[in-house]
Amino acid sequence: MAYDPSLDNAPELLARAAAGAARRPDLTQGGGGNVSVKAGAERMLIKATGSRLRDLAPRSGWTLVNYANIRRRVASGPGGEDEFSDYICAQALTVKGVAPARPSIETGFHALLNTVVVHTHSVYANVLNMSAEGHALGRELFPGYEFVAYRAPGPQLCTAIAGRAARSEPQVFFLANHGLVTTHAGVEGALALSLKVNETIRRGLSLPPYPAAWAGEGLSPYNAAALARRGRGFMLNNVLSPDQALYCGPRTLDGGCGPDENEVLTALFYILDCIDLLRLTPKFLTPAEAEHLSSMKSGRYGRG
Repeated sequence: MAYDPSLDNAPELLARAAAGAARRPDLTQGGGGNVSVKAGAERMLIKATGSRLRDLAPRSGWTLVNYANIRRRVASGPGGEDEFSDYICAQALTVKGVAPARPSIETGFHALLNTVVVHTHSVYANVLNMSAEGHALGRELFPGYEFVAYRAPGPQLCTAIAGRAARSEPQVFFLANHGLVTTHAGVEGALALSLKVNETIRRGLSLPPYPAAWAGEGLSPYNAAALARRGRGFMLNNVLSPDQALYCGPRTLDGGCGPDENEVLTALFYILDCIDLLRLTPKFLTPAEAEHLSSMKSGRYGRG
């Protein structure tokens, strides 16, 4: 029987989580970030692949999966990327009045955590996630939080989180070269935890104000100036994150971009500038890790 979203408030809760996570470009850029809400012992609503958090609504932009089955699959070993992706897609459930959509590649780790999961690509958290010294510095600021070494989105990251997941407790995860995850029993709790972490980093490290958003086509003035300073070759040959691999290829750097690409570029340049300001060392992905993301982009990995 199809799930009827009018019978409970899970879709409204998911939309509220998405709006909170997407309200600032220093927290979420382009199609990055994710939210999920569990409804009962088996169902989980999660942002769909290809959708943006800012566009998610109670009747669109999300999909429903059987998260209990996904938990069991992870416990027995998720398998390879294609195999795990196929399994997650097979767990999608029919929703009355909502168009079918493919679950996010990050569905696996969302299934393992508390009721509400808010995953952002916060620039403040990523100053720590994208510098060699950052996680050691983060452990001083946030004792007891979880710091996860870089793993590619999908089964690799899911496996890394599985051993640390507390299904019924609030948690914070710093994902190297990726982002911030907060999880809580309620939407407001997960959002408040996320904002508290970001403010602690911003104030504690005395980080500069974030640049204004750009709504036009082509490179924003901020990004054009930063690119001229850093160099096109530098940005193509030094990959900090999956978002950079996905959004910031030659076409974007040559000016063939819109607001989403500009948001990602602005975040990257801000993070690099903050790392320089703090005299930290940028931690770029290895060539093999960057190449792996490129192969995922041409296959299963998309914007979401």
